[in-house]
Amino acid sequence: MKRQERLKARKRKKRQTVIKVALALLLIGGLVVGIMNFDAVKTWASKHYFRLRWQDTQITPEEEVEIEKVTTPFEGETLNVLFIGIDRGSVAGEEGYTRSDVMILASVNVKKKKAVLVSFPRDTRVTIPGYGTEKINAAHSFNGPAGAVEIVEELSGMEINDYAEVDFVAFENIVDAIGGVTLHLDYPILDPKVGALPKGDVFLNGEDALILVRSRDLPRGDLDRIDNQKKFLKAVMQKAVEVRDLQALLKILDAAVMYLDTTLDPDTIFALAEALQGMQVEDVEFVTLPGDEPDPAPGQPWYYIPDEEAAAELFYNIENYCSILSPEEQAAEETKQQQQEKLSETDMEVDRSRVRLAVLNGVRWEGMAAQVAEVMEGKGYQGIATGNTVNPYEATTVYYAPGHEEEARRVAKDLNSSADYVIEEDADVAITYDADIILVIGKDYVNK
Repeated sequence: MKRQERLKARKRKKRQTVIKVALALLLIGGLVVGIMNFDAVKTWASKHYFRLRWQDTQITPEEEVEIEKVTTPFEGETLNVLFIGIDRGSVAGEEGYTRSDVMILASVNVKKKKAVLVSFPRDTRVTIPGYGTEKINAAHSFNGPAGAVEIVEELSGMEINDYAEVDFVAFENIVDAIGGVTLHLDYPILDPKVGALPKGDVFLNGEDALILVRSRDLPRGDLDRIDNQKKFLKAVMQKAVEVRDLQALLKILDAAVMYLDTTLDPDTIFALAEALQGMQVEDVEFVTLPGDEPDPAPGQPWYYIPDEEAAAELFYNIENYCSILSPEEQAAEETKQQQQEKLSETDMEVDRSRVRLAVLNGVRWEGMAAQVAEVMEGKGYQGIATGNTVNPYEATTVYYAPGHEEEARRVAKDLNSSADYVIEEDADVAITYDADIILVIGKDYVNK
């Protein structure tokens, strides 16, 4: 079947909207690394098979005339690839370009063997030439792949070398091909539109993975969904790079190439894999475009508003250091981690069941205090009181009554061992809420 006929056949099928991200190419990366660990004969045969199967994924200038005009040939140390998940097929009979469901910019530094993946919320407010103020997911529907590339280049200030488009008709097949993954969920998912998952350690097959990555019935909607997708991607990457059986690798390839269209060619993929030998999943950083989500005026659409200053700093760090942090910030993070590890070794053991704890919602998302209280109860705290603050809090803060600093530090660590929350003694606050420890949830907690 010719490519255009194949694409039309795809569009005629009614599909559910699912995660459409860099997963397919990440699986391919794991596949290629696995191939390169075989003996010479198997490596040759696998590469040959790879090239044959990859033909169906190639986007050529003839098929997308404008894409070559807006992408920049890869030269040097850093490859920037824009991954787009297409909301194609959710409406029966639809044709042509559609809105993007997920948008991720992957920046890979070959020399440093590091990568950063930046997620762009689908409701990000942008200006699209000829259309005015729109959400970023409309860029693809108006102008196709070239439009998506142009809008991300404008937001990031970075040159994009290649484009990859993922349309997961049967996302379950890819997850099942790698044998599923296990994740820890702090909260249960109870979404009437996509399904339910319990909290705790959960094994996800393809069907269950769809529930995790699709659900937007969360306190922060799409932003929380992005966080779940990041967690899932990490687990999949780890699982993919551990696969070494030839048949298993080829099974993954067969599943992945069904849902990927890209300007990347096989030789580039193999050259990258060879250069990135030894790269670990821990060398990949995930981050969401900095921004805010203010309440809209009555009758107006809701937008995610980019923080231009913070975004400029983020992309500067990515472009120059292939990290979300500057070298100075990285050094400070390492020092803080070392201090936390040292402190952990000397911490007194706290009997959590005897700590009088109150959790306050300082972010105005309904139910946040109750959700955090449930997490803390799971760690051994009992009889937790909940409530709301009078004023909103940017920073999560732990107040403690005199003589209860050790318990306060224990609470902060149990909430998030890697975070640097504010810890303050305040007898008045303790008296007001009749508790020894008052945990106030701020925006930095929900934006983590």
